[in-house]
Amino acid sequence: MSRSWNDIPFAPRRMPFFYGWVVVAVGTVGTVASIPGQTMGVGVFNDYLTDVLGLNATWLSGAYAAGTITSSFCLPFAGNLLDRFGARAMVVFASAGLGLSMLLLSQCDTIAGFGGPPSFAAAVITIGLCFLAMRFFGQGCQTMVPRVMIGRWFERRRGLATGVAGVFTAFAFTSGTYVLNRLVHMIGWRGTCLVLAVGVGIGMSLLGWLLYRDNPEACGLRPDGDEEGSPHAAVTASDTPPREFTRAEAVRTVAFWAYSLAPASHGLVSTAFFFHLSAIGAEHDISRAEIYELVLYFPLFSVTANLTAAWLSDRISMRYLFFSLLIAETAGTLGMVFLGSTVGLWMLVAGYGTAGGIFVVLLTVAFPQFFGRAHLGAIAGLNTSVMVFASAIGPILFALGRNITGDFRAVTIACALMPPAIALLGIWAKHPQRLART
Repeated sequence: MSRSWNDIPFAPRRMPFFYGWVVVAVGTVGTVASIPGQTMGVGVFNDYLTDVLGLNATWLSGAYAAGTITSSFCLPFAGNLLDRFGARAMVVFASAGLGLSMLLLSQCDTIAGFGGPPSFAAAVITIGLCFLAMRFFGQGCQTMVPRVMIGRWFERRRGLATGVAGVFTAFAFTSGTYVLNRLVHMIGWRGTCLVLAVGVGIGMSLLGWLLYRDNPEACGLRPDGDEEGSPHAAVTASDTPPREFTRAEAVRTVAFWAYSLAPASHGLVSTAFFFHLSAIGAEHDISRAEIYELVLYFPLFSVTANLTAAWLSDRISMRYLFFSLLIAETAGTLGMVFLGSTVGLWMLVAGYGTAGGIFVVLLTVAFPQFFGRAHLGAIAGLNTSVMVFASAIGPILFALGRNITGDFRAVTIACALMPPAIALLGIWAKHPQRLART
Protein backbone atom coordinates (compact mmCIF):
# COMPACT_ATOMS: atom_id res chain seq x y z
CA MET A 1 0.00 0.00 0.00
CA SER A 2 1.21 3.55 -0.76
CA ARG A 3 2.36 5.93 1.96
CA SER A 4 -0.51 8.30 1.12
CA TRP A 5 -3.02 5.57 2.02
CA ASN A 6 -1.24 5.01 5.34
CA ASP A 7 -1.27 8.77 6.07
CA ILE A 8 -5.10 8.85 6.12
CA PRO A 9 -6.51 10.15 8.47
CA PHE A 10 -3.10 10.79 10.12
CA ALA A 11 0.56 9.99 9.46
CA PRO A 12 2.08 7.53 11.98
CA ARG A 13 5.58 8.93 11.36
CA ARG A 14 4.49 12.27 12.80
CA MET A 15 3.59 10.78 16.16
CA PRO A 16 5.84 11.86 19.07
CA PHE A 17 6.45 8.18 19.89
CA PHE A 18 7.01 4.98 17.91
CA TYR A 19 3.71 4.02 16.30
CA GLY A 20 4.49 0.33 16.72
CA TRP A 21 3.20 0.52 20.29
CA VAL A 22 -0.16 1.73 18.98
CA VAL A 23 -0.08 -1.27 16.66
CA VAL A 24 0.48 -3.54 19.68
CA ALA A 25 -2.45 -1.98 21.54
CA VAL A 26 -4.95 -2.06 18.69
CA GLY A 27 -3.71 -5.47 17.53
CA THR A 28 -4.43 -6.79 21.01
CA VAL A 29 -7.97 -5.39 20.83
CA GLY A 30 -8.36 -7.03 17.42
CA THR A 31 -7.25 -10.41 18.77
CA VAL A 32 -9.64 -10.14 21.72
CA ALA A 33 -12.42 -9.29 19.23
CA SER A 34 -11.94 -12.77 17.74
CA ILE A 35 -13.41 -14.42 20.87
CA PRO A 36 -16.93 -14.83 19.35
CA GLY A 37 -15.33 -17.00 16.66
CA GLN A 38 -13.11 -18.91 19.09
CA THR A 39 -14.26 -22.11 20.73
CA MET A 40 -14.47 -20.48 24.16
CA GLY A 41 -16.98 -18.10 22.60
CA VAL A 42 -18.91 -20.63 20.52
CA GLY A 43 -19.10 -23.14 23.36
CA VAL A 44 -21.18 -20.78 25.49
CA PHE A 45 -24.04 -21.04 22.99
CA ASN A 46 -23.98 -24.82 22.46
CA ASP A 47 -26.68 -25.81 24.94
CA TYR A 48 -29.03 -23.21 23.48
CA LEU A 49 -28.26 -24.14 19.86
CA THR A 50 -29.03 -27.82 20.44
CA ASP A 51 -32.39 -26.84 21.93
CA VAL A 52 -33.57 -24.46 19.22
CA LEU A 53 -32.24 -26.54 16.32
CA GLY A 54 -33.20 -29.97 17.67
CA LEU A 55 -29.69 -31.39 17.30
CA ASN A 56 -27.77 -33.52 19.77
CA ALA A 57 -24.19 -32.76 20.84
CA THR A 58 -22.67 -35.16 18.29
CA TRP A 59 -24.41 -33.56 15.31
CA LEU A 60 -23.61 -30.07 16.55
CA SER A 61 -19.96 -31.13 16.94
CA GLY A 62 -20.04 -32.57 13.43
CA ALA A 63 -21.41 -29.34 11.97
CA TYR A 64 -18.79 -27.42 13.90
CA ALA A 65 -16.04 -29.68 12.57
CA ALA A 66 -17.31 -29.41 8.98
CA GLY A 67 -17.54 -25.64 9.15
CA THR A 68 -14.14 -25.30 10.79
CA ILE A 69 -12.38 -27.68 8.40
CA THR A 70 -13.83 -25.85 5.42
CA SER A 71 -12.67 -22.53 6.86
CA SER A 72 -9.15 -23.92 7.32
CA PHE A 73 -8.88 -24.55 3.58
CA CYS A 74 -9.73 -20.89 2.92
CA LEU A 75 -7.11 -19.41 5.26
CA PRO A 76 -4.04 -19.78 2.99
CA PHE A 77 -5.93 -17.62 0.49
CA ALA A 78 -6.61 -15.10 3.27
CA GLY A 79 -2.88 -15.06 4.00
CA ASN A 80 -2.18 -14.14 0.39
CA LEU A 81 -4.71 -11.32 0.63
CA LEU A 82 -2.99 -10.07 3.77
CA ASP A 83 0.35 -9.82 1.94
CA ARG A 84 -1.32 -8.10 -1.00
CA PHE A 85 -3.74 -5.64 0.65
CA GLY A 86 -2.25 -5.21 4.12
CA ALA A 87 -3.52 -5.46 7.67
CA ARG A 88 -5.75 -2.40 7.51
CA ALA A 89 -7.99 -3.65 4.73
CA MET A 90 -8.00 -7.19 6.12
CA VAL A 91 -9.12 -6.21 9.62
CA VAL A 92 -12.18 -4.46 8.18
CA PHE A 93 -12.90 -7.54 6.07
CA ALA A 94 -12.49 -9.89 9.06
CA SER A 95 -14.41 -7.75 11.58
CA ALA A 96 -17.36 -7.07 9.28
CA GLY A 97 -17.50 -10.76 8.38
CA LEU A 98 -17.44 -11.89 12.00
CA GLY A 99 -20.11 -9.35 12.93
CA LEU A 100 -22.39 -10.60 10.16
CA SER A 101 -21.71 -14.19 11.26
CA MET A 102 -22.92 -13.43 14.79
CA LEU A 103 -26.03 -11.75 13.41
CA LEU A 104 -26.82 -14.88 11.40
CA LEU A 105 -26.15 -17.13 14.40
CA SER A 106 -28.72 -15.20 16.45
CA GLN A 107 -31.37 -16.15 13.89
CA CYS A 108 -30.06 -19.56 12.83
CA ASP A 109 -33.22 -21.48 13.78
CA THR A 110 -35.47 -18.97 12.00
CA ILE A 111 -33.28 -19.15 8.88
CA ALA A 112 -33.17 -22.97 8.96
CA GLY A 113 -36.94 -23.28 9.36
CA PHE A 114 -37.95 -20.36 7.11
CA GLY A 115 -39.95 -19.02 10.04
CA GLY A 116 -41.16 -22.44 11.24
CA PRO A 117 -39.58 -25.44 13.01
CA PRO A 118 -36.32 -26.35 11.19
CA SER A 119 -35.88 -29.74 9.58
CA PHE A 120 -32.88 -31.85 10.59
CA ALA A 121 -31.02 -31.32 7.30
CA ALA A 122 -31.72 -27.60 7.24
CA ALA A 123 -30.58 -27.24 10.84
CA VAL A 124 -27.27 -29.03 10.20
CA ILE A 125 -26.53 -27.07 7.01
CA THR A 126 -27.46 -23.70 8.50
CA ILE A 127 -25.45 -24.07 11.69
CA GLY A 128 -22.54 -25.53 9.68
CA LEU A 129 -22.47 -22.41 7.49
CA CYS A 130 -22.65 -20.18 10.56
CA PHE A 131 -19.71 -22.04 12.08
CA LEU A 132 -17.80 -21.80 8.79
CA ALA A 133 -18.14 -18.01 8.74
CA MET A 134 -17.42 -17.57 12.46
CA ARG A 135 -14.30 -19.71 12.35
CA PHE A 136 -12.92 -18.22 9.12
CA PHE A 137 -13.41 -14.60 10.11
CA GLY A 138 -12.93 -15.06 13.87
CA GLN A 139 -10.43 -17.74 14.78
CA GLY A 140 -8.70 -17.43 11.41
CA CYS A 141 -8.47 -13.91 9.97
CA GLN A 142 -9.14 -11.90 13.13
CA THR A 143 -6.19 -13.51 14.96
CA MET A 144 -3.83 -13.91 11.99
CA VAL A 145 -3.91 -10.25 10.96
CA PRO A 146 -2.77 -8.74 14.30
CA ARG A 147 -0.16 -11.47 14.79
CA VAL A 148 1.44 -10.78 11.41
CA MET A 149 1.14 -7.01 11.81
CA ILE A 150 2.90 -6.97 15.20
CA GLY A 151 5.56 -9.31 13.84
CA ARG A 152 6.30 -6.87 11.02
CA TRP A 153 6.59 -3.77 13.20
CA PHE A 154 9.24 -5.24 15.51
CA GLU A 155 12.49 -7.17 15.18
CA ARG A 156 14.77 -6.60 18.19
CA ARG A 157 11.80 -6.02 20.51
CA ARG A 158 9.43 -8.55 19.00
CA GLY A 159 9.37 -10.61 22.18
CA LEU A 160 8.66 -7.57 24.35
CA ALA A 161 5.86 -6.41 22.05
CA THR A 162 4.37 -9.90 22.02
CA GLY A 163 4.53 -10.06 25.81
CA VAL A 164 2.73 -6.76 26.24
CA ALA A 165 -0.01 -7.88 23.86
CA GLY A 166 -0.09 -11.37 25.31
CA VAL A 167 -0.82 -10.28 28.87
CA PHE A 168 -4.15 -8.77 27.87
CA THR A 169 -4.91 -11.43 25.28
CA ALA A 170 -4.26 -14.29 27.69
CA PHE A 171 -6.45 -12.74 30.36
CA ALA A 172 -9.25 -11.97 27.89
CA PHE A 173 -9.20 -15.43 26.31
CA THR A 174 -9.21 -17.31 29.60
CA SER A 175 -11.89 -15.12 31.20
CA GLY A 176 -13.93 -14.55 28.04
CA THR A 177 -15.93 -17.75 28.50
CA TYR A 178 -17.05 -16.68 31.97
CA VAL A 179 -17.94 -13.15 30.83
CA LEU A 180 -19.97 -14.37 27.86
CA ASN A 181 -21.73 -16.94 30.03
CA ARG A 182 -22.76 -14.17 32.45
CA LEU A 183 -23.91 -12.01 29.54
CA VAL A 184 -26.05 -14.84 28.21
CA HIS A 185 -27.74 -15.14 31.63
CA MET A 186 -28.39 -11.40 31.66
CA ILE A 187 -29.72 -10.75 28.14
CA GLY A 188 -30.16 -14.20 26.61
CA TRP A 189 -28.13 -15.97 23.96
CA ARG A 190 -29.71 -14.11 21.05
CA GLY A 191 -29.14 -10.76 22.71
CA THR A 192 -25.52 -11.69 23.36
CA CYS A 193 -25.04 -12.57 19.69
CA LEU A 194 -26.47 -9.20 18.65
CA VAL A 195 -24.25 -7.29 21.08
CA LEU A 196 -21.20 -9.11 19.70
CA ALA A 197 -22.34 -8.48 16.13
CA VAL A 198 -22.48 -4.73 16.67
CA GLY A 199 -19.35 -4.54 18.81
CA VAL A 200 -17.15 -6.49 16.41
CA GLY A 201 -18.83 -5.83 13.08
CA ILE A 202 -19.07 -2.07 13.48
CA GLY A 203 -16.83 -1.14 16.41
CA MET A 204 -13.77 -3.20 15.48
CA SER A 205 -14.10 -2.41 11.77
CA LEU A 206 -13.96 1.33 12.49
CA LEU A 207 -11.15 1.00 15.04
CA GLY A 208 -9.11 -1.19 12.69
CA TRP A 209 -9.51 1.15 9.74
CA LEU A 210 -8.45 4.08 11.90
CA LEU A 211 -5.39 2.58 13.62
CA TYR A 212 -4.14 -0.58 11.85
CA ARG A 213 -1.03 -0.19 9.66
CA ASP A 214 0.64 -3.10 7.87
CA ASN A 215 4.34 -2.39 8.39
CA PRO A 216 6.64 0.47 9.43
CA GLU A 217 8.32 0.90 6.03
CA ALA A 218 4.99 1.78 4.39
CA CYS A 219 4.65 4.57 6.97
CA GLY A 220 8.16 5.94 6.49
CA LEU A 221 9.45 4.27 9.67
CA ARG A 222 11.77 1.42 10.62
CA PRO A 223 11.09 -1.67 12.77
CA ASP A 224 11.43 -1.02 16.54
CA GLY A 225 11.45 2.75 15.88
CA ASP A 226 15.17 2.76 15.04
CA GLU A 227 16.43 5.80 13.18
CA GLU A 228 18.40 5.27 10.01
CA GLY A 229 22.11 5.35 10.79
CA SER A 230 21.63 4.60 14.50
CA PRO A 231 23.67 1.79 16.12
CA HIS A 232 20.55 -0.32 16.50
CA ALA A 233 19.63 0.21 12.85
CA ALA A 234 23.09 -0.93 11.84
CA VAL A 235 22.73 -4.07 13.93
CA THR A 236 19.34 -4.73 12.42
CA ALA A 237 20.71 -4.33 8.93
CA SER A 238 23.58 -6.72 9.61
CA ASP A 239 21.16 -9.26 11.04
CA THR A 240 18.88 -9.15 8.00
CA PRO A 241 17.95 -12.74 7.08
CA PRO A 242 20.01 -14.08 4.17
CA ARG A 243 16.77 -14.57 2.30
CA GLU A 244 13.06 -14.06 2.80
CA PHE A 245 11.42 -17.48 2.66
CA THR A 246 8.40 -17.90 0.44
CA ARG A 247 5.59 -20.11 1.65
CA ALA A 248 6.71 -22.88 -0.71
CA GLU A 249 10.20 -22.76 0.78
CA ALA A 250 8.92 -22.61 4.36
CA VAL A 251 6.78 -25.73 4.06
CA ARG A 252 9.84 -27.72 2.96
CA THR A 253 11.46 -27.17 6.37
CA VAL A 254 10.93 -29.42 9.40
CA ALA A 255 10.71 -26.30 11.56
CA PHE A 256 7.52 -25.10 9.86
CA TRP A 257 5.69 -28.34 10.57
CA ALA A 258 7.04 -28.83 14.09
CA TYR A 259 6.17 -25.28 15.10
CA SER A 260 2.76 -25.53 13.44
CA LEU A 261 1.83 -28.91 14.94
CA ALA A 262 2.76 -27.98 18.52
CA PRO A 263 0.23 -25.10 18.72
CA ALA A 264 -2.21 -27.18 16.65
CA SER A 265 -2.19 -30.01 19.19
CA HIS A 266 -2.85 -27.48 21.93
CA GLY A 267 -5.70 -26.05 19.87
CA LEU A 268 -7.20 -29.49 19.26
CA VAL A 269 -7.55 -30.42 22.94
CA SER A 270 -8.33 -26.94 24.30
CA THR A 271 -11.01 -26.52 21.62
CA ALA A 272 -12.58 -29.83 22.60
CA PHE A 273 -12.42 -28.87 26.29
CA PHE A 274 -14.16 -25.52 25.83
CA PHE A 275 -16.67 -26.92 23.32
CA HIS A 276 -17.74 -29.70 25.71
CA LEU A 277 -17.10 -27.70 28.88
CA SER A 278 -20.48 -28.35 30.49
CA ALA A 279 -20.44 -32.06 29.63
CA ILE A 280 -16.87 -32.55 30.86
CA GLY A 281 -17.77 -30.84 34.13
CA ALA A 282 -20.90 -32.95 34.55
CA GLU A 283 -18.84 -36.11 34.04
CA HIS A 284 -16.84 -35.16 37.14
CA ASP A 285 -19.89 -33.92 39.12
CA ILE A 286 -18.99 -30.26 38.51
CA SER A 287 -21.92 -27.95 37.76
CA ARG A 288 -22.09 -25.61 34.76
CA ALA A 289 -21.58 -22.56 37.00
CA GLU A 290 -18.58 -24.17 38.73
CA ILE A 291 -16.86 -25.30 35.54
CA TYR A 292 -17.21 -21.82 34.01
CA GLU A 293 -15.79 -20.28 37.16
CA LEU A 294 -12.84 -22.68 36.90
CA VAL A 295 -11.55 -20.97 33.76
CA LEU A 296 -11.11 -17.76 35.76
CA TYR A 297 -8.01 -19.35 37.30
CA PHE A 298 -6.33 -19.82 33.93
CA PRO A 299 -4.98 -16.22 33.77
CA LEU A 300 -2.94 -16.82 36.94
CA PHE A 301 -0.73 -19.09 34.86
CA SER A 302 -1.23 -17.82 31.32
CA VAL A 303 -0.22 -14.24 32.08
CA THR A 304 2.86 -15.33 34.03
CA ALA A 305 3.86 -17.79 31.31
CA ASN A 306 3.29 -15.21 28.59
CA LEU A 307 5.46 -12.56 30.23
CA THR A 308 8.21 -15.07 30.97
CA ALA A 309 8.15 -16.57 27.47
CA ALA A 310 8.09 -13.13 25.84
CA TRP A 311 11.10 -11.96 27.85
CA LEU A 312 12.98 -15.16 27.08
CA SER A 313 12.09 -15.19 23.37
CA ASP A 314 14.51 -12.33 22.65
CA ARG A 315 17.27 -14.12 24.56
CA ILE A 316 17.06 -17.89 24.06
CA SER A 317 16.40 -20.38 21.29
CA MET A 318 12.79 -20.98 20.28
CA ARG A 319 13.38 -24.67 20.98
CA TYR A 320 13.09 -24.11 24.74
CA LEU A 321 9.69 -22.48 24.37
CA PHE A 322 8.63 -25.18 21.92
CA PHE A 323 9.36 -28.00 24.38
CA SER A 324 7.91 -26.02 27.30
CA LEU A 325 4.63 -25.69 25.40
CA LEU A 326 4.48 -29.45 24.81
CA ILE A 327 5.22 -30.27 28.46
CA ALA A 328 2.49 -27.89 29.63
CA GLU A 329 0.03 -29.38 27.11
CA THR A 330 0.71 -32.89 28.35
CA ALA A 331 0.22 -31.89 31.99
CA GLY A 332 -3.02 -30.07 31.21
CA THR A 333 -4.47 -32.95 29.22
CA LEU A 334 -3.66 -35.47 31.94
CA GLY A 335 -5.26 -33.10 34.42
CA MET A 336 -8.48 -33.29 32.42
CA VAL A 337 -8.47 -37.07 32.92
CA PHE A 338 -8.42 -36.63 36.71
CA LEU A 339 -10.46 -33.44 36.85
CA GLY A 340 -12.56 -34.76 39.73
CA SER A 341 -9.54 -34.61 42.05
CA THR A 342 -7.80 -31.53 43.42
CA VAL A 343 -4.50 -32.57 41.81
CA GLY A 344 -6.15 -33.11 38.43
CA LEU A 345 -7.95 -29.79 38.62
CA TRP A 346 -4.75 -27.85 39.24
CA MET A 347 -2.86 -29.85 36.60
CA LEU A 348 -5.50 -28.79 34.07
CA VAL A 349 -5.49 -25.15 35.11
CA ALA A 350 -1.71 -24.86 35.40
CA GLY A 351 -0.99 -26.92 32.28
CA TYR A 352 -3.40 -25.24 29.89
CA GLY A 353 -2.97 -21.83 31.45
CA THR A 354 0.79 -22.06 30.94
CA ALA A 355 0.42 -23.51 27.45
CA GLY A 356 -1.94 -20.71 26.47
CA GLY A 357 0.63 -18.11 27.51
CA ILE A 358 3.50 -19.73 25.62
CA PHE A 359 1.28 -20.46 22.62
CA VAL A 360 0.81 -16.77 21.77
CA VAL A 361 4.52 -15.95 22.00
CA LEU A 362 5.61 -18.92 19.94
CA LEU A 363 3.24 -18.08 17.09
CA THR A 364 4.12 -14.39 16.94
CA VAL A 365 7.89 -14.63 17.37
CA ALA A 366 9.00 -17.90 15.78
CA PHE A 367 7.74 -17.49 12.21
CA PRO A 368 9.15 -14.02 11.39
CA GLN A 369 12.38 -15.09 13.11
CA PHE A 370 12.55 -18.27 11.04
CA PHE A 371 11.26 -17.09 7.67
CA GLY A 372 11.52 -13.27 7.52
CA ARG A 373 8.76 -10.69 7.08
CA ALA A 374 8.23 -10.38 3.33
CA HIS A 375 5.89 -13.37 2.89
CA LEU A 376 4.74 -13.63 6.51
CA GLY A 377 1.06 -13.33 5.62
CA ALA A 378 1.13 -16.31 3.26
CA ILE A 379 3.17 -18.41 5.70
CA ALA A 380 0.96 -17.44 8.65
CA GLY A 381 -2.11 -18.22 6.55
CA LEU A 382 -1.01 -21.83 6.11
CA ASN A 383 0.12 -22.09 9.72
CA THR A 384 -3.28 -20.79 10.87
CA SER A 385 -4.96 -23.24 8.50
CA VAL A 386 -3.18 -26.15 10.20
CA MET A 387 -4.25 -24.92 13.64
CA VAL A 388 -7.85 -24.30 12.62
CA PHE A 389 -8.02 -27.76 11.00
CA ALA A 390 -6.79 -29.33 14.23
CA SER A 391 -9.29 -27.36 16.28
CA ALA A 392 -12.04 -28.68 14.02
CA ILE A 393 -11.14 -32.27 14.85
CA GLY A 394 -11.14 -31.77 18.62
CA PRO A 395 -14.88 -31.41 19.40
CA ILE A 396 -16.04 -34.20 17.09
CA LEU A 397 -13.19 -36.47 18.24
CA PHE A 398 -14.23 -36.03 21.87
CA ALA A 399 -17.92 -36.48 21.03
CA LEU A 400 -17.24 -39.72 19.16
CA GLY A 401 -14.94 -40.93 21.92
CA ARG A 402 -17.67 -40.44 24.50
CA ASN A 403 -20.24 -42.17 22.29
CA ILE A 404 -17.96 -45.21 21.89
CA THR A 405 -16.64 -45.57 25.45
CA GLY A 406 -19.31 -43.77 27.46
CA ASP A 407 -17.06 -40.96 28.73
CA PHE A 408 -14.23 -38.63 27.69
CA ARG A 409 -11.47 -40.50 29.53
CA ALA A 410 -10.11 -42.73 26.74
CA VAL A 411 -9.99 -40.02 24.08
CA THR A 412 -8.34 -37.60 26.51
CA ILE A 413 -5.61 -40.12 27.36
CA ALA A 414 -5.02 -40.67 23.64
CA CYS A 415 -4.64 -36.92 23.11
CA ALA A 416 -2.05 -36.78 25.91
CA LEU A 417 0.23 -38.84 23.65
CA MET A 418 0.32 -36.18 20.89
CA PRO A 419 2.75 -33.68 22.51
CA PRO A 420 5.48 -36.30 23.13
CA ALA A 421 5.18 -37.43 19.50
CA ILE A 422 5.53 -33.84 18.24
CA ALA A 423 8.51 -33.35 20.56
CA LEU A 424 10.33 -36.07 18.61
CA LEU A 425 9.74 -34.09 15.41
CA GLY A 426 11.01 -30.95 17.14
CA ILE A 427 14.34 -32.60 17.89
CA TRP A 428 15.02 -32.65 14.14
CA ALA A 429 13.81 -29.09 13.53
CA LYS A 430 16.77 -26.82 12.77
CA HIS A 431 16.60 -23.01 12.56
CA PRO A 432 15.83 -22.25 8.86
CA GLN A 433 17.99 -19.11 8.83
CA ARG A 434 21.01 -21.03 10.09
CA LEU A 435 20.43 -23.72 7.49
CA ALA A 436 20.24 -21.03 4.81
CA ARG A 437 23.73 -19.80 5.76
CA THR A 438 25.31 -23.22 5.34
